[in-house]
Amino acid sequence: MQFTTKNSPQIDLDISYANKIISKAYDTKFLGIYADNALSWKYLIEQITHRLSADFYTVRSVKPFMSQETMKIVDCAYCHSIINYGLIFWGNFAHFKNF
Repeated sequence: MQFTTKNSPQIDLDISYANKIISKAYDTKFLGIYADNALSWKYLIEQITHRLSADFYTVRSVKPFMSQETMKIVDCAYCHSIINYGLIFWGNFAHFKNF
């Protein structure tokens, strides 16, 4: 993956190995962290919000059957682990306030 910034011009380099051109990647997932070639983290935030939405639905559906203390445990198990995973990498993201 060739990394760029928003303000830098796109330089189109062909990278080859053993006389074969390696295809370009514009985004990737590595160890559960999504990144694009500009390191904007927008795709990661989309994935996290989608996953959290599904988990919040699950938590809401079991709410009538559990105590508040159990709900806190379920919340930490489902939601906080998703938010905290990889936080050291994307925690300083400039658009984090919009998240």
